[in-house]
Amino acid sequence: MLAWVADRVAPYKKVRALEFVDTIPKSPTGKILRRALKDRG
Repeated sequence: MLAWVADRVAPYKKVRALEFVDTIPKSPTGKILRRALKDRG
């Protein structure tokens, strides 16, 4: 997947890492809790 992205986007837009998770943490309003994703790392 990273190679596919590298072929199609500018170098500064490339994804550095890709991680698959079972669930995405969300707030009660439905927004993604980015801090919780970072803390999982």
